[in-house]
Amino acid sequence: MECLEFRRRLGAEPHARDAAFLAHRDACLRCAEAWQRAQHFERRIEEALAVAVPEGLAERALLAQATGVRRARRHRALSFAMAASLLVALAAGFAGLAWMRHDPLPALAVAHIAEEPQAFAATAAMPAERVRAGFAVRGINLREVPDGISFVNDCRVGPYHTVHMVMRTDTEPVVVFYVANRRTPHLREFRQGGWQGRELPLAGGTLLMLASDAQPFPAVEHAWRDALEGPAEAALGSY
Repeated sequence: MECLEFRRRLGAEPHARDAAFLAHRDACLRCAEAWQRAQHFERRIEEALAVAVPEGLAERALLAQATGVRRARRHRALSFAMAASLLVALAAGFAGLAWMRHDPLPALAVAHIAEEPQAFAATAAMPAERVRAGFAVRGINLREVPDGISFVNDCRVGPYHTVHMVMRTDTEPVVVFYVANRRTPHLREFRQGGWQGRELPLAGGTLLMLASDAQPFPAVEHAWRDALEGPAEAALGSY
């Protein structure tokens, strides 16, 4: 089994246990890391949906029906309890969906990573011309090209026009999306699908970074600020 087949299977069946699937997981470090993130995400979904029914709810309902004692008041209390339980379940199980409607970019970016597992296969730095060409498709002229870019592709992520990249840092790979047609109002950090993320406004769009932890984010942000806006010294000297 190859990495691409493994990632597709992982996205469709995160709990798959057949021999070929597990053998590739045990032999490939990056696919093993992806498997760990997928299991963590599945556990979070299961925990969110595991909402216990209030103790004695069924007995209270039967007693109220059988005796008819204070029927109206008990009916209101029972309705409230049932509605509250339903709201808790919906809030826990579908909070992520509500958040996606409010700000879908992080969830869409994480989902897109699973669709392009080949992005992690290359380790050598790409030629600067290839990186510039990836941004030129989005109408962006880079002032300079950051070091360590091993993958670049212009991708449609949901409604967003992005340049999708992987940067090799001293600590770990960082997935970078530059969103050309959307500018977030402020810097924000988040957790999504087992990834640590940060998005911030940059030039005319949004820079979004994903990694297992936030340690490399400041250096990556600095590199892209220079690439898209120019070094701070140059900006000061232009006044």
